[in-house]
Amino acid sequence: MLILLGRDNQNIANLVNKKNMKKCLIVIISFLCAGEMFSQKDSYFPQVFFDKKQAEAQLGYGKSTIEGVAFTREKRNVPLTMGIVKAKMGKKHVARPNTVIMLFPVTEYFTEFYNLRRKIESSKKQVLMSKEAFAVRREAYTDDYGRFKFENLKVGKYYIETIVDFTAVGSYKKQTGTSTAYNVYGTPLYSTPIYETFFYDYEDSHRESKFVEIKKDGQVIEIKL
Repeated sequence: MLILLGRDNQNIANLVNKKNMKKCLIVIISFLCAGEMFSQKDSYFPQVFFDKKQAEAQLGYGKSTIEGVAFTREKRNVPLTMGIVKAKMGKKHVARPNTVIMLFPVTEYFTEFYNLRRKIESSKKQVLMSKEAFAVRREAYTDDYGRFKFENLKVGKYYIETIVDFTAVGSYKKQTGTSTAYNVYGTPLYSTPIYETFFYDYEDSHRESKFVEIKKDGQVIEIKL
């Protein structure tokens, strides 16, 4: 008996007949193994109690404002000596219009989440908040200039985060020919490769964030993400 999963059911089923039953079994096994491989990313959650009432109270009405501009810079790794690699900052990209900016109250739960994410998050591990904790936040949206604003905030500490998507230009060099030097008798002496630089566009995104503390009610704080 065959169990067919996913939206490709019909395509897989079409392979089933007396002549290619064996082949179909191989296809299905490969399909399921690939799905298993792509879904393997361990999830971790903060192991402290989330006090919903405290978090909601911190997001209550106040008279302060946090505003600013969201942007990022291109980053590329530059190899140094002794196997050391340094990230070099490049062109600045302002967040596109309607980019979501999230603001969270800094509670004990959030601090645990943030520290855990910094410590273990990788291509194979993701650190998540509970649905209940993630729901206690505010959102703002950027304008045409990447600016955003959170109003009516209370005194307290907040964490602001966004993902800035951008289009950048990359380049690479490719050998397109050879230059050969000859002596007076026409004998080749040496050759030098000729390289040409090619440019291409690519899409990328960076997470940008900042902790901000309001110390006085009515305070207006200007930040850069």
